[in-house]
Amino acid sequence: GAAGVRTAGGPTPPMEVVIDPNEEIDNDILRQYEFNQLVGRGTYGVVWKARSKATRKHVAFKKLFHCWRNQTDAQRTYREIMYLHAFNGHDNAAKLREVMRSKDTKHLYLVFEYMGADLFMVARAQILQENHKQYVTYQIMKFLKYIHSSEVIHRDLKPSNITISENCHVRVGDFGMMRSVDGIGTSSDVTRQIMTDYCATRWYRAPEMIVGAQRYGKPVDMWGLGCILGEILVNHPIFPGSSTINQIETIMELTGTNSPNPAPISSLALSHPSTSSAVRFVILPL
Repeated sequence: GAAGVRTAGGPTPPMEVVIDPNEEIDNDILRQYEFNQLVGRGTYGVVWKARSKATRKHVAFKKLFHCWRNQTDAQRTYREIMYLHAFNGHDNAAKLREVMRSKDTKHLYLVFEYMGADLFMVARAQILQENHKQYVTYQIMKFLKYIHSSEVIHRDLKPSNITISENCHVRVGDFGMMRSVDGIGTSSDVTRQIMTDYCATRWYRAPEMIVGAQRYGKPVDMWGLGCILGEILVNHPIFPGSSTINQIETIMELTGTNSPNPAPISSLALSHPSTSSAVRFVILPL
């Protein structure tokens, strides 16, 4: 009726903006930094482009959520901080500047050197020339050689975890899934034999991780690097699987199989959190 007409013709009510409480920043941090732009948001944290009020220089500001909520979160947080400090001297590792606790001590703030963009953004823009692609790949390989020589694997290589500056300088970041492989396969300690299979983002996850292997090593990083190299060469992801089963199908379509009569992929029962509870699976020869 008339009330409806008046409402429709009146001023538009302001849109309510819902802010995730996890993303709120303590006041003492806001006194030190200006937050310019949200760069990325993930399960375990959020990253902003910020500027120091003291130096007027831009930084990448990361907030890690609920670092000590349970043993798994605490372990992931510990590994990320430990490896950031251990590899901070390498020219192609994420450059950690500062670590701060939130006021309630539940979260951590990490301040990194600001690089300008990540490889995901750059690849989508298709602005890399052939010499740039070679140089990017070379720098990632240098980083992997460095951590692998320390018997550590990254386990989550993907374009969005690789930052790049305007002069094509690359730094690999997001160390939360890093893991030492020293002693794997030789130690009698059962806890050192079991490794998480659900780590890398699906499109860049090695086949042995997809089928639920609990023992794997440095080759999973080389697979991720190969996926990244392929993506920047052809300008699109080479294994864009829509599910765990489809991921294997997509890989097999490109790589083929040595088996003359391969079993259909759909018949495999994978040991994976996103599938059934079945633990029996078949690994096809690649």
